[in-house]
Amino acid sequence: SLGAAAGGTFNQPWGIAVGPDGTVFVADTWNHRIQAFTAEGEFLRQWGYFGQAEQPEAFWGPRDIAVDGSGRVYITDTGNKRVVVFSSEGEYITQFGEAGLDAGQLDEPVGIAVDLAGLVYVADTWNQRIQVFRPDEVGQYTPFRSWEVQAWYGQSLDNKPFLAVDQNGNLFASDPEGYRILQFSLTGEAVRAWGDFGS
Repeated sequence: SLGAAAGGTFNQPWGIAVGPDGTVFVADTWNHRIQAFTAEGEFLRQWGYFGQAEQPEAFWGPRDIAVDGSGRVYITDTGNKRVVVFSSEGEYITQFGEAGLDAGQLDEPVGIAVDLAGLVYVADTWNQRIQVFRPDEVGQYTPFRSWEVQAWYGQSLDNKPFLAVDQNGNLFASDPEGYRILQFSLTGEAVRAWGDFGS
């Protein structure tokens, strides 16, 4: 779009993910866009602009990004309190979430991860929980389960937790202001936490 920053330039890139074909996707947070690169760092494409979800690509500070085994790209559009799903080419597929504290609603969604079964995990930061969404037979995502997180108390710029899922049924969450990592099963049982302040 007119006035957009050049491809390959960033304003606080936060989230990053690699697609099954090696494409590197970056959440270029304060340019309110997603950029895609080759594994060698060559710019491929971008989509998104600043907005309040009037269109699927109207982002407000997208923070994180995840890619599933089919190459679908999941973006936490943090300021708009939603998750938007695109093809790896940047074509809109669907979205889910809205402001609120009920099941399926989000408040400052940041980290996102997708497991091998296609379940989508979202760090619903200010609601102090992890929400799990499941695709239905028509490809829409609905709330499946959630669990409370004994962390993420503040609403500071530092309290932006990210998530990762391994292939052995574990979910890991950062607790930036708590100086630690939290580990859960994929059904929400606390496994362990580790870390302490150090510099």
